[in-house]
Amino acid sequence: MRNKLFLAFTVCMVAAALIGCSPKDTDTMAKAQSALDEGDLENAVALYDAAIEEGKQLQACYRGKGIALMEKMEYKSAEEAFIKALDSATFIEEKLYRDGMSEDIRRYLASCYIHSDEPENAILIYDALIDKNDENALLFMERGTAKAAAGDLDSAKADFDKAINMDRMNYERILEIAQTLEKYGGKKIGKGYLDGVTASGGINMDPVLKGKILYFLEDYKGAVELLSSHAAQDERAALIVCRCHIALDDTAAAKEVIESFGTRADTSAEMLNLLGSIYMKQKKYADAAETFERAVTAAKGTPELQTSMFNRAAAYEYAGDFEKAKELFIDYLNQYSGDEDARREMVFLKTR
Repeated sequence: MRNKLFLAFTVCMVAAALIGCSPKDTDTMAKAQSALDEGDLENAVALYDAAIEEGKQLQACYRGKGIALMEKMEYKSAEEAFIKALDSATFIEEKLYRDGMSEDIRRYLASCYIHSDEPENAILIYDALIDKNDENALLFMERGTAKAAAGDLDSAKADFDKAINMDRMNYERILEIAQTLEKYGGKKIGKGYLDGVTASGGINMDPVLKGKILYFLEDYKGAVELLSSHAAQDERAALIVCRCHIALDDTAAAKEVIESFGTRADTSAEMLNLLGSIYMKQKKYADAAETFERAVTAAKGTPELQTSMFNRAAAYEYAGDFEKAKELFIDYLNQYSGDEDARREMVFLKTR
């Protein structure tokens, strides 16, 4: 997303412990969860606050509020919500969830600490979790991320090595680790992991995943050659091929791939965002703005909504329509109020 990276981690939501015995959500909680699922973050926070006022299932309510605040990029406020969630657990909830809910909340809290430039606090959380369970590869991945964020790439690599060794054929995981290392200045280490994957041939590897790996390794021509025959039918392959063409500065070829999807492209926010970025590179800002408008429509209720809304506002700014851009950035910040990039854009727009 322009491209703002978010910490990727899998939530361990205690499925086995919750089946058939989870307390029934109140009507307000259900509405809050629905708003969160739909990406209506401001409303979700307000509804969780209302649910908290009702005084029922406080742990779940504070957890939901924390997740909504995380998505709004208000990480400090999210930290407070998660800490309150941990403090609100009743004896019955602790027995019911068998500490699974607590672990889930702590992992969210640790992610907030990383985003808030407090990775040392995240490391302490992961240390405690790993002491209880040293066979969970995801915990080692997450602690490795925290250590990388703290600037300790050697210790991060040690944790990533453990995660990889638990499932050496999990190439998706290895790629995710490499991308994390790249974010924190360790691309050479990540490249070393993936060079090993490509050298081994990646037998039976999904070609799209292999294409993603080649893209990371900057073998753009190799990725295009591998995936060109898949791009006509497989959107995932088409997106990688497009990104490779853009990296090779061949925007015409990238645009051709998207246009080959015809009306199907209108349902893909990711594809429309790529098309809009092509127009931006070509300085066709009005076309970019119109394309990002379509991306916002396609992205409703998906993780692509934030990217699409930011791109749309930025395109109008570049097109010189400052009033429209200001209006759209205000709308964006109502949802993603913690985004410092958007706040800086608003400071600029107030001078126009």
